[in-house]
Amino acid sequence: MSGARAEGLSEAELLQVVTVCEATKGAAAALQARATAMFVEDRDARVAQDRADGVVSAREASCRRRGARAELALARRCSPGQADRHVGLAKSLVHDLPYTMAALTAGELSEWRATIVARETACLSHEDRVEADRRLAGCLTTVSDKELAAAAHRASADPDAEALVRRRRKAVASGNVSVRPAADGMAWLSIPGPLADVVGAFAALTKAEQSRYVATGDPEVDAARAADERGRGAWMADTALELLSGRCEGQVQPVEVGLVMREEAIVRTGEGSGASGDAGSVFFRTGATGAGDRDEVEVPGWGAMPGEMAREHLLRLCDAGTATWLRRLWTAPGGNDLVAMDSKRRLFSGVLRQLVELRDATCRVPFCGAPIRDIDHVRGHARGGETSAANAMSDCRGHNLVKEAPGWRAEVTSTGLDPGGGPHEVTLTTPTGSEYICTAPPLLGHGRPHPPRPRSAPALVPDLMWSPLETHLASMFAA
Repeated sequence: MSGARAEGLSEAELLQVVTVCEATKGAAAALQARATAMFVEDRDARVAQDRADGVVSAREASCRRRGARAELALARRCSPGQADRHVGLAKSLVHDLPYTMAALTAGELSEWRATIVARETACLSHEDRVEADRRLAGCLTTVSDKELAAAAHRASADPDAEALVRRRRKAVASGNVSVRPAADGMAWLSIPGPLADVVGAFAALTKAEQSRYVATGDPEVDAARAADERGRGAWMADTALELLSGRCEGQVQPVEVGLVMREEAIVRTGEGSGASGDAGSVFFRTGATGAGDRDEVEVPGWGAMPGEMAREHLLRLCDAGTATWLRRLWTAPGGNDLVAMDSKRRLFSGVLRQLVELRDATCRVPFCGAPIRDIDHVRGHARGGETSAANAMSDCRGHNLVKEAPGWRAEVTSTGLDPGGGPHEVTLTTPTGSEYICTAPPLLGHGRPHPPRPRSAPALVPDLMWSPLETHLASMFAA
């Protein structure tokens, strides 16, 4: 289909192409679900047999089952969490939802609408789920998504009302806290919880906001409250974040600033205007901020924010007299790949770990993007692997365990320390033989224009431990 073109078709023919493509996507999703279910069930059956024969321990069996889901995630180019949902959907369609699967196979239903049915009936037993699917057969392809979800909920409530109660109890036990970037330098902090607890927390914030209009008898406090021009919503949001971070009222969030040092910051390379105009940018530590000449500001693992907001935050810290740490981050020529950083800081240890976390930002396995939980040896320490930035790779907890399962291999293909040699790269091989390249992202994130590369290096091969200044001087002597 990649060679098909829409040019030259009439409006009616264009709509027919859209209809056929939509049906093809549904049929492909059905085939993909069958293949997914078969792959997982075959792998799980072999693991179960090995466990029954005493070949593997319970922990090793769990790791192998998790590895099958990780392979699916790479094949589908999605995160492991999304892969788990795809596996659940595939098993439901193949075993519990025959009418939904038939409509999907015929191209009459989209994968999303099949997901709605599977989601709303997930709490039912096999027999009740088949019955609910039969009841929904008449409206699968005729009602809206919202109406389908409501119909599936009714079909689930009638056969087994107790199942809905169990589902709600399970939801309470699976509560979590998550952060995701938002527009304009903002972020969402999500805390799903029991309805009564969430409403109670909101009521407490509301009551606290209303009390700021009540006189306390303290002239300074009353004057400060009168001068506060924040609206109700802004005050409640600021107060909630202060309480969660343990800050006092009005205290600015402490930060650490990482200053990206390119070679132009030390010597003129002939490619720019010199150190004064192209000295680099300020790079974020977690929860930190800063800004540079180019307004390139990055929060590791979360994304970019406007430089003006970063400078404003730093000025607030200065006004409050809060100590702010400044750390220099050294990059390879071009300014994209982190190779070294200052190691002297009295209040923090584990600088090597910090370097790798700044370099990788999130889990390095493709399509994962989960927060870093472990720094792993690419070549295991037991097999002679050294504890260095070149042999380190950031992982989420799941991928760190999966890589230890039989059949998984990892190998460093680029150390990222050779000036001009590109970023740090690891080749990850799965038990089925598929290879995936795990490449460290640019220090200031994807989506920014790459700075011009320095002039081609001379024949002299620099030592890996040379600084940018030594590399530049060597090139001048060799010219």
